[in-house]
Amino acid sequence: MDRFVESIEKSIEIENWYAALTLAITLPDICGRLNNPKLGSQKRFEKWFNKYMYHHYESPFHGEGFTFLSASDSYALRCAFLHEGTDDVTRQRAREVVSKFTFSTTGSHKCMFNDVLLLNLQSFCSEICEGVRAWQKEYENNSDVVNGLAELLKVQTKGFSPAPGIFVQ
Repeated sequence: MDRFVESIEKSIEIENWYAALTLAITLPDICGRLNNPKLGSQKRFEKWFNKYMYHHYESPFHGEGFTFLSASDSYALRCAFLHEGTDDVTRQRAREVVSKFTFSTTGSHKCMFNDVLLLNLQSFCSEICEGVRAWQKEYENNSDVVNGLAELLKVQTKGFSPAPGIFVQ
């Protein structure tokens, strides 16, 4: 998972915002599949979000039980952006409260205006990276997860052997 987290961080560093966001919102599903392969995409995403991200979005200041971003709304964002390229989640079955997301790279994070949630892109992506690192530490000795991590896509940047007897420069 390190290569994915590092890719997000490098994308933020060079201000490749869409690449950072795209990869960040896929990681909860990837992590969720590795430790809960029998659950469907939404259930494993939400389970992972609730364990590793929810604490960032609770707000006791706004009253008990208030959250800026639920697992369902986060999953709706994932679906709307990855499948439709939009931040409008009104057509997503998973959504609960938020109807639209607005991402900014200047300051404000976790501001709700009616049903529109403003998130700072760097903060949001960093919170996901933090969650992935915590998840990875928790499952570092789980053989199923370790084996699953070894099967994740790798981009070859140097000479390699895709099959016995074949070497690609």
